Amino acid sequence: MARRPRRNHCPAFKAKVALAALKGDKTMRERATQFDNHPSQIKQWKDQLLDQVTDVFNDKPKASKEPEIDVKSLHAKIGQLTLENVFLGRSARQGRSVGESKEMTNRDHKLGLSRQAELLGISNGSLYNESRPTSEDDLKLMRRIDELHMEYLFAGSRMKKGLFRQEGFTTGRLHVATCIKHMGIQALYRKPNTSKPAPGHKVFPYLLRKLVVTRPNQVCALLRAR
Repeated sequence: MARRPRRNHCPAFKAKVALAALKGDKTMRERATQFDNHPSQIKQWKDQLLDQVTDVFNDKPKASKEPEIDVKSLHAKIGQLTLENVFLGRSARQGRSVGESKEMTNRDHKLGLSRQAELLGISNGSLYNESRPTSEDDLKLMRRIDELHMEYLFAGSRMKKGLFRQEGFTTGRLHVATCIKHMGIQALYRKPNTSKPAPGHKVFPYLLRKLVVTRPNQVCALLRAR
């Protein structure tokens, strides 16, 4: 047997059924057959009508029901915001690096570390990961990088990797680049836009522009004439 879909009755139909049930000339089952509805539903509408019938003759305006306020949760929220304002009282976000932001955290503060990291704009895991000391192999590698840098100022990570391979060291280019970054050195070489003239430099015209060369020594004769 297929289940009948749920029906939504309008207020006028509910009032009509409730008034008919108040007459008492028929049983609830007969009214249910008449209006094609369940007896318990008709009884619920009837009771609802009886409960609210006194409001029709009430002259006082009905007061609007105000939403209930959970004072306990409101106080907890105010306390949390107060802690956050006190924590941010030292201008936490004014152009600070990750290391400086980590130094501003306080493990003894009532505000949790996760919330402190969120307010400072840093990763939560960075507060728990401690930096490891540089290994002896990396120290030897960086010492040799410094020597090669003084000898080959133009050498980058790729060239230094090749120099290490010639010396018998096996290391990757990315590891060499990481060590160079930690050391704070940079290869010196000719950068783009080095052919731009200096301010005040005289710009000479190109004499051969749109010139058709038709005989030997024509260009040399033109340059000698200048």
